[in-house]
Amino acid sequence: LIEVLYVCEFTFQMFARKSELRRFQSRMPAERRHPPGNEIYRNGNLSMFEVDGFEERIYCQNLCYIAKLFLDHKTLYFDVDPFLFYVLCEVDERGF
Repeated sequence: LIEVLYVCEFTFQMFARKSELRRFQSRMPAERRHPPGNEIYRNGNLSMFEVDGFEERIYCQNLCYIAKLFLDHKTLYFDVDPFLFYVLCEVDERGF
């Protein structure tokens, strides 16, 4: 049983231990500290990214897992290929 689930804010990968998350993020290059896909809008410290489910399958599946935590009626859908996902990010000193 996992009491706390740690999620990378840049890739949505999930970890059982905080030390795993910190090690993973320490090895991540600075230019990858944003969602995959194209930045389609920026205003001040907010950016919108368009992520293609076909090109970034794991990222989009993990995004669906996180959405399931907040939406009781959401069905987990593993076929994310035909969808475009839009991710709104706040830019800070760590990245997007």
